[in-house]
Amino acid sequence: MPRKLKDSRLVMPTVMLGKDAVLLTTLEDLPAFLSFNTRTGHQQVLTTAPKRTSCEECFEVKRAAVNAEQVAWLIQGGRRPDARYDERYLELWTMPRTGGPLRMVTRLPVGGDDYSKGFQVIDDLAIWWGFDGTWSVPLTGGEPKQILPEGTVRVTSWPWGYDRARESVINLVTRQENKAQHLDDIEEPYCGPVWCVGWMTGQPHEAMQVVMQHVDGSKRTTVPGSPLSLTPPIRDRFTLLHPLTVSGDGSGTPVGNSRLFQLYDRCTGQTALLGPDRARAEATSGEIHYGAATPDMSMLFWKDSATRYTVLDVSRIADSPCAG
Repeated sequence: MPRKLKDSRLVMPTVMLGKDAVLLTTLEDLPAFLSFNTRTGHQQVLTTAPKRTSCEECFEVKRAAVNAEQVAWLIQGGRRPDARYDERYLELWTMPRTGGPLRMVTRLPVGGDDYSKGFQVIDDLAIWWGFDGTWSVPLTGGEPKQILPEGTVRVTSWPWGYDRARESVINLVTRQENKAQHLDDIEEPYCGPVWCVGWMTGQPHEAMQVVMQHVDGSKRTTVPGSPLSLTPPIRDRFTLLHPLTVSGDGSGTPVGNSRLFQLYDRCTGQTALLGPDRARAEATSGEIHYGAATPDMSMLFWKDSATRYTVLDVSRIADSPCAG
């Protein structure tokens, strides 16, 4: 899909709105939000950020999440009443998935810098977490409520979180706790409600290995590579990996085209390469991105050339028999 609209405004994919529809966000101070049909190329403006007075950079999209009816945004804004000062703040906004006016839900009780590490919408509840703890607020409005203070617990998929210090998976509603097992040989393990992901360094000049296993230590699988981010497998099935590296000086040495990434399917044991080919790699940043937070985190995208993105909807990869 294009990286620019016909009027030359740059856009970025945000989330799949349907089988053939992607939500695009224009990259400007007051962004517009459009539906793009991947089959026909048709574009439709769904809404535009509201104009504010005495404001610069006042609607910078930081994170997005969706439920069945709404798209929610964490927005960073700024107000400069005096050249000596820079007031920054974070707000929660929503819009209907089918289009319509944006509505501000609340201003977040945090400093102006975006320290959020994650953001999800579960039914009608927005949840975000970061250096200042874990917070929630109804999408209908109200005062944000702190669920957890700052600490070692990080939400993976609400209501589940992973406590890195205790190496335990915790239900943050019921307080049920499951101790992760057999992590002694895994570097920086990170666990969701079912699966843990980490990595192992080999001997010098051996390939680094990603490790996936059940929280109880069973069903361990290793694959050459290193995890792109410390998150559980997408849809409990796919793991996104950095380009293949070998152990050596501790930093890892890339093998082959360093702008390609690997998508490993634990059900089939197969790996697909994602990213631009060598002929177009110089026109891209060599990065791959997740779309907005959804229950299955299914959208990935990357810059394929100077003018186009490639979007992959992982949920449309054919099902495969995969027990556990």
